[in-house]
Amino acid sequence: MNILIALATFNRPIITDMCLKNLQAAREEGAKLVVYDDHSTVYTQEYLEQYADEVIRFEVRGGIEKSRAKAFRDFVSRYVEYDLIYLTDNDAIHDPAFISILNEIFTGQEKFGAQINPVGLFNSVFHQTRLMAENDQFFLYETCPGISMCYTRSMVEKIVDYLDKNPQAESTYGWDMNWPKSIGLPFLIPKTSYVEHFARDRLEAGMHSSNSGSNLVHALYDFERDRALNPSQYLVEIRPKIIKAIVGS
Repeated sequence: MNILIALATFNRPIITDMCLKNLQAAREEGAKLVVYDDHSTVYTQEYLEQYADEVIRFEVRGGIEKSRAKAFRDFVSRYVEYDLIYLTDNDAIHDPAFISILNEIFTGQEKFGAQINPVGLFNSVFHQTRLMAENDQFFLYETCPGISMCYTRSMVEKIVDYLDKNPQAESTYGWDMNWPKSIGLPFLIPKTSYVEHFARDRLEAGMHSSNSGSNLVHALYDFERDRALNPSQYLVEIRPKIIKAIVGS
């Protein structure tokens, strides 16, 4: 399957650099990386273009909802040759096998005649209340962390239709909780996490971190709040290196 990777970026230069290099190294044939940059001020479009196939840079900051809505609409109208869209953020590090894993999960759903569900690759300590069911290999969640979401074309068309009918949703917090409900399907998430979430940069917090600033001892708590459950071996090994690079010690 051809997959469009839509990466949302805004500042956080240290983790963004590692995220971009990680995605570039993991890309396979049939995958296209498009960066949706929310008017970052600490790096340029030219910098992002070193790693992406295309960079869409907003002239005015509009927030993650604007970025995601643009990605969905582009997928429907511009990137018609792609079967799947995968959404992620610039504070994510992926297992190099993540594209193959996505293809295997969607192909497996089709092969066995199962209901086709959207897929996420990040199972975290912070999202357990959304759990609906499980088997030996997968969890079924009501919705999924926005750092790792993958949809088919028909699913995205339903989301775009929902946005067309509810334009206020594009400026209201909760895109990863509310928009997927328009599909009417839960998320399938493997019990091994193939994404790790780092939530912050050295002196710049994100929405999932509350210890921004220069007190890096306290900032270490931000890496625990939304960390992956049962991460792959690659993510286990790279996690301390990523944290060391972010905190600078």
